[in-house]
Amino acid sequence: MPHYIVYLSNIGATNLQPIFICGSLFMGIFFVWAVIEDYYLRTPERKYFPPIFHWFLTAVHALAIALSIIASLCILMASCLKDNWQYSRPHSVFVVLFVIFVFSYLCAHMLTYIIYYKHYGVKFYRNMIIIKVIWIAIAIVFVVTYGAFMGKGNSGGRHSIWWGYSAIMEWVLVFWYGLMFPLLMADLNVKNYGNQAEYLMGQGNEAGSASGSGNDDYDMERITKQETWDNHNPFDNRYENEHTTGVQENLTQGYNNRQFL
Repeated sequence: MPHYIVYLSNIGATNLQPIFICGSLFMGIFFVWAVIEDYYLRTPERKYFPPIFHWFLTAVHALAIALSIIASLCILMASCLKDNWQYSRPHSVFVVLFVIFVFSYLCAHMLTYIIYYKHYGVKFYRNMIIIKVIWIAIAIVFVVTYGAFMGKGNSGGRHSIWWGYSAIMEWVLVFWYGLMFPLLMADLNVKNYGNQAEYLMGQGNEAGSASGSGNDDYDMERITKQETWDNHNPFDNRYENEHTTGVQENLTQGYNNRQFL
């Protein structure tokens, strides 16, 4: 083929395959572990982050864990194929499934963040939703471009220059996927959640003891209420219409004369 960029999958079919298998394995372990921790640290028992307050969130977290496991297994199986030219169809199937399950995981993950943001009002949830929507939108553009270049290469034969362009897009997609892991790490950084997380962890008995993180407009009253596991709609902001009168006064008295609304 008259192109100078080699497909990453072709490199993985050489004697470097064990490195690719180990890399896929450890990447999958970290991916699944991060998704599990994202749920476990939100359970009412741990309360490391603003906790889960509805059974629907538990179900969506379980779905996200299952999707991350399947996605990790798909990319591991793709790396285990010795020759992607000999096993081109299975290789393509596993890669496509990997992409589908990663996107499905992100959709489930962002659904939980939408609910958390609506319930707790933490700015970090909103910011991460925006960042991940942008990440997904750019990833979709890359995937479509990669598929279009590969289609042009198929129509032009094995010596088409479009294979080189599609190889470039494959490398771009690999590095773009790698950017998802810093986002997972950010999700597990308790400092990003500001005063609410500090309050839940018992780092202060009043608002004045919380560190100055720039998140002073949080409604601390929301997280003092007992977590409910009834059948109310998790998308409803139960606190939006509650205590519409006198809430500022109550918060001022309850939290050392500091306003959080």
